[in-house]
Amino acid sequence: MKSDLPGLMQARGLDALVILGPDGLGAANTAFTYFTGAAHVTNGTIVVKRGGDSRSESYLVHSPMERDEAARTGMQLVSASNYKMPEIIQQCNGDRLAARVEFMRRLFADLGVAGRVGFYGADSVGSSFSFLSALSRAEFVDVAAEYENDAISQARKTKDADEVAQIRRACRLTEGVIGETRDFLRRHRASGDTLVRRDGAPLTVGDVKAFIRREEAAAGLDDSGCIFAIGRDAGVPHSAGTPGDPIRLGQTIVFDIFPRIAGGYHADITRTWCLGYASDEVRRAYEQVMQVHDSIAAVFDTQRMTYEYQDMACDIFEGYGHATIRQDLGVASGFVHSLGHGFGLDIHEPPGMGLRGMRVDEPLQPGVIITNEPGLYYPERGYGIRVEDDYWCNPQGQFECLTSFDRGLVVPM
Repeated sequence: MKSDLPGLMQARGLDALVILGPDGLGAANTAFTYFTGAAHVTNGTIVVKRGGDSRSESYLVHSPMERDEAARTGMQLVSASNYKMPEIIQQCNGDRLAARVEFMRRLFADLGVAGRVGFYGADSVGSSFSFLSALSRAEFVDVAAEYENDAISQARKTKDADEVAQIRRACRLTEGVIGETRDFLRRHRASGDTLVRRDGAPLTVGDVKAFIRREEAAAGLDDSGCIFAIGRDAGVPHSAGTPGDPIRLGQTIVFDIFPRIAGGYHADITRTWCLGYASDEVRRAYEQVMQVHDSIAAVFDTQRMTYEYQDMACDIFEGYGHATIRQDLGVASGFVHSLGHGFGLDIHEPPGMGLRGMRVDEPLQPGVIITNEPGLYYPERGYGIRVEDDYWCNPQGQFECLTSFDRGLVVPM
């Protein structure tokens, strides 16, 4: 949570945080969005100064043309025009990198920033390396770069009440889109084993995705893409689906949808459907996936290490004879991925419930929101199954499911 930042900065010896917001990155720059929220600020620099154990001061350097949107952030505002960048570039003989370093020197002097400063935000690797290297050589601050589990990522692992409310809303709206999509499929008649449109042509994955995008827009959700994969493609976990594939009865459909609301917070929900009927093999596999799903949800707590949940899932699946990623990192059939992950402004955030040592091993803390998404995948047999729900660990350490759309496998047609 943002309220943790002063303590995190003190513990890590950081006197200030700088979050860079290069133009054109938008929602991809989630460290920047973490502070700007729903305000439409396309560029700028955020400076967070450590004041003490429980307070900090946040400043937003912004373009004058975005002054009204900048004001919506609640941060203290600094107009970039104060620094007359064309003059600085001229003084630096046209060297724009040197001019950017000089801009930072003047800004830090005005804001009283000194000491050890951490840098965050999204930019191209080359630009970031060149800028931070030049800034480090200038030696007016000590440039800190944290490889993983940095201060902002650590704060973002846990969500405050407002963030939880936004993710609840994203989940509710997304479940509405899931329901509309199921109804859309049911409205189509079958010709043989294939759903057809009014013009008699086969209904395709591309047709369904176009419908999903329209429903997301109508619900006020920003499309982040989705997985709508049928048959063999459903057996490859991150296959988005082949647009020309026809929608056929009895085949598994993995529908994984993760849009975001204004302000940038995502939902992340997956359902697996078979239209009309499912084979006995798919039904058995589905029951095993749901056994893992329900068994894990029943034991979520704040004591177990995150990798223990992955081990529990592997124990159950291996007991049924399925290969797992624990046995072989290259496994392509069976249980082939980690059990779940945190999310918020990014669709994949810490903490992760994967193999021991692959990520930071830690218990789930109050405030985390995490997915629970076991699956079984057999592309060679033409099917895949995944069911994903979202769970919040409340301040009392109890886990609440934020998603409630029914998990039925067979969709009656």
